[in-house]
Amino acid sequence: MLWTTLHLSTLVVAAAGLLLLQVLIKLRRCKPRSGLMSKIDAVGVSPSNSSVSWLVAIAKSVVAMQETMREGYEKFSKYDKPFALPTMSTGGAVLVLPPSMLHLLKKPRDELSGYNALIDNAQFRYLMTDKDVWDNVIHFDIVRKDLAQKNMGPIASVMAEEWDLAFRSCWGHSRDGVSVDAWESMVRIVAHAALRVMVGLPGCRNQEYLDQSIKYANAVLTDGCLISCLPPSVRPVLGRIMSIRARYHQRKLMKILVPIVEEKMRRCDDGKGRDAGPGDVIQWLIRVAKNHGSEQVVAEKIALRILALTPMFIFANGWVFAHAVLDIHRSQDRDDVIKTLESECRRVSAEYGGLSSKEAVDALHGVDSAVRESMRHNDVSIYLLPFDVISGGAIELGQGLRITAGSDVRSVYPVQMVHMDPDLYQSPKLFDPFRFSRGFDPSNPNRCPLGTTRETMTTVSTSFLPFGYGRHACPGRWFTAQMMKQAVAHVLLNYDVQVLKKPTRKTSILNFIVPPQDVEMVVTRKA
Repeated sequence: MLWTTLHLSTLVVAAAGLLLLQVLIKLRRCKPRSGLMSKIDAVGVSPSNSSVSWLVAIAKSVVAMQETMREGYEKFSKYDKPFALPTMSTGGAVLVLPPSMLHLLKKPRDELSGYNALIDNAQFRYLMTDKDVWDNVIHFDIVRKDLAQKNMGPIASVMAEEWDLAFRSCWGHSRDGVSVDAWESMVRIVAHAALRVMVGLPGCRNQEYLDQSIKYANAVLTDGCLISCLPPSVRPVLGRIMSIRARYHQRKLMKILVPIVEEKMRRCDDGKGRDAGPGDVIQWLIRVAKNHGSEQVVAEKIALRILALTPMFIFANGWVFAHAVLDIHRSQDRDDVIKTLESECRRVSAEYGGLSSKEAVDALHGVDSAVRESMRHNDVSIYLLPFDVISGGAIELGQGLRITAGSDVRSVYPVQMVHMDPDLYQSPKLFDPFRFSRGFDPSNPNRCPLGTTRETMTTVSTSFLPFGYGRHACPGRWFTAQMMKQAVAHVLLNYDVQVLKKPTRKTSILNFIVPPQDVEMVVTRKA
């Protein structure tokens, strides 16, 4: 993958940004001087609060946002106060709300919308060629319906078939050990399995499709991140140049994917319906498209919607899996941790006749806790849960401050800082795999009182926010949880893993945390 190019590329983009700051001054987008934002305290800006200090803060946000956010969290969020965070992504600032205001996310989506923030952050307007695909996101309907909790049973069975093939393909079955790149190999494993749900058989076994899907997901995420590092005023020109790589891989994928979609559409028209089992994303999208007009029931359009979901299926799940495996195999008391988790996997597998059912996967409480803890420990972004107020009454912030509908104020929450807050988690920098399951261990004399609700991977709370919160929680979290627990259990049952090189210190580019690079592992198939 090309994640390593981000560091040099970011310096180049940052330099270009500095040369273009005069444009920002002209457009007066570098400082939130008017309306609500003019009354909010800002971090990372010198006491003079001058235009120059705002320009410097916005430019620095490309490489220093973690430190700036940490300052704001300690100074304002901990005291239930909002603050303004300078960022190149908007060319101005976002409003960082304290965790005490998470209840706002219980408001309906027709009042608070994260849609524009999603489009702005992903830079789809430059990366995807069809505006209707990213402007009319009907493909999200399948996440809400077909990947809902009630449908996990059939999907668990299908995924169980795919994991062994994915691992053997990427890690092999050598008893002597094989050296692999941790990040690239684990993303490839997840991609291999995810394509089974996305396009079904036999398309998911097409190696060229697998290779191009990974390259495309990587290009969309890296190029989108780099475009966000540009001043907004120059993105319409430079953004299209920087997105050439993503659009190149899009064309390559479309040549493979469109015929697959056309075949499934013919089967549907011939009355053969969906394949046995839960179906796949293509079949689900055909059904959704028919509910939104004939202009949507076009193979090219459906294929593009598959591509729009590809980074989420591959990268988001690959991120969770890679970090979970690395955390478990680098944890304190590593041998005891692995022994305990492996024992649980073998016991549950024996009880349920394998790990191919939802009930079996749900019984992996220790694995669930370890993956949940890894997600807490490894945020993909510094802030999350962005929203714009689009209708309804004003949101009161206190001290006479309010966000009114239609105002040009984007609000976010300091998720990474919440997950590292010592007031919320004991020893937050420590990866504690049994943090969320220890209280339910019958042998623990300090176990939770009877009737206490267990917090699982899919449980959202004011202190655990990777999947969002309130009405804006991710509807696909049950799919991710089930995938990750099956994958981690497969590792524990079938492979010995030795991490040879420690991951480097986490770095960020704007709001995005760079994944672990140059980490080598030796994987050995168990007897």
